[in-house]
Amino acid sequence: RERVGFGREIMGGTVSMPACRAAPFKEGLTHKQQVLRLYRQSMRTARDWMIDYDPWVAQCEKLKAEFKANQHKSLAEGRILVKKGLARLLENRHPDPMIPLYMPGGTTYQRNLPPPPELEHDMMPPPHQRIR
Repeated sequence: RERVGFGREIMGGTVSMPACRAAPFKEGLTHKQQVLRLYRQSMRTARDWMIDYDPWVAQCEKLKAEFKANQHKSLAEGRILVKKGLARLLENRHPDPMIPLYMPGGTTYQRNLPPPPELEHDMMPPPHQRIR
């Protein structure tokens, strides 16, 4: 099947994911920043696939060992590895990534917000009816 943008073709539609997770690299980042972002996004992607904590920790240890093994490669080799890692990250991402509850897209995002300051005064009872 053909890949469309950052989406993977699944049953006629593309897998959607937050833009910040789809493209972890912006233009102008140093190699070190790219490696760190790839590492962090790899951990998050592993968390998306693991329900239980212990298997996720084991997977994170494998990822860490893989990154440590390539730590002393040359810059040219490192750039190739980063490109391969990004391709692997995009290939292995989850179709419905885990979103923290309080973040945009989470189930409790903006629930029970306090009223805006301009309405707060209107919602207060008159001074003579307030509980002291």
